[in-house]
Amino acid sequence: MKKVEHHFSEAADVKIDHLDGLTVDLGDWWFNLRPSNTEPLLRLNVEASDEETLQHQRDELLSLIRG
Repeated sequence: MKKVEHHFSEAADVKIDHLDGLTVDLGDWWFNLRPSNTEPLLRLNVEASDEETLQHQRDELLSLIRG
């Protein structure tokens, strides 16, 4: 999670919150990454203003998480 936060922390107009895991708001898209309360895994939620942005950012996040 720290690697993901560091990757996005220098983006322009980024808003980062730690209330429920890691939430990063980048304007036209945002994500929340947090450990599951019931399983040994991370949960990722991503929302974007359009499908293309969603798919691109999801793939970038998954690459960072798996890398």
